[in-house]
Order: sequence, then C-alpha cells, then structure tokens
Amino acid sequence: MLRVGELLRMTATFPSLRVGGADDLLEVEHLLQAAGLTRDGLDACARGGMLLVARADDDCLMGCVALETFEDAALLRSLAVTAGARGHGLGSALVARALDQARAAGAHEAWLLTETAGPFFAARGWDAADRAAAPAGIAGSVEFTSACPSRVPVMRRDL
Repeated sequence: MLRVGELLRMTATFPSLRVGGADDLLEVEHLLQAAGLTRDGLDACARGGMLLVARADDDCLMGCVALETFEDAALLRSLAVTAGARGHGLGSALVARALDQARAAGAHEAWLLTETAGPFFAARGWDAADRAAAPAGIAGSVEFTSACPSRVPVMRRDL
C-alpha cells in the first residue's frame, strides 16, 4: 500500500486524482465541513463532472476541489485538503487540474471566493478582484449569492 506521505512526495502527478461523482459527496461534505466550507451547490458540480477528488491507495479521501463554468468564465470552489496532507502540493495539483478542466470547457478566466486561502492563491497567479466585476453567471451562483457573505474576498485569474 502506498503511504500518504509517499503519494504527497510525488510532484509530477497524483495518480489518485480523478473526477468525483455522487458516490463521493458524503465524504467530500465531511471534508468541507472540517475545513469550514459550505457544501451549498456542490451537487451540481458532482453531477456535471466538475468535482475532483484525491484519494490514497487505501481509498481514503485526501482532498477535493469543484468547478462551475458559466460561458467563458469558471468559478473554482470547495478546495479542501486533509490536515495531514497539507503542504505537500496536493492543493496545487487539485487547482491545476481544475483549471485545466475550465480551459477545456472554454473558460478564459477563473474566479473564487476565499476568507483564509488568499496567500495560497496569490502565490499561484490569482489577484484580488472587485466582486461587482464578476461575470453575470458567476455573480448569480450560489457561492456569490448565498453561500459566501458579501464581505468574503474575491480573486480572479486569466486562463
């Protein structure tokens, strides 16, 4: 069995990174809750194939990220990594794979809301943005309208 630490030391790829679905939702919800994140709107991501999960060889959930697309813009959401797996590149790998999916879906920009991970995202090319500048689809998303209060900082990046 591959140990979590060994998997996390692999920097080129995370072989356990895969598209998640409805069967992953319960565990993803627990991980999001532990990270202080909302699950509102997550069902649509799981149904649309825009939920990514990272699992160890023993099938233990290590991380997740979700993506919603709106015409040529994407909303990155629900990034969470288990406490023991943080700091080893798994979050970066999840975000990179999600942004690849966004590009493949035709998005030219990505948006997110975060209260605690601003420095993480800034180090990966995201900039602070004005909430009012978000495209209509993103501005009308569950994340923007009800899940995250208007005081939550917004970030964006070109794809």
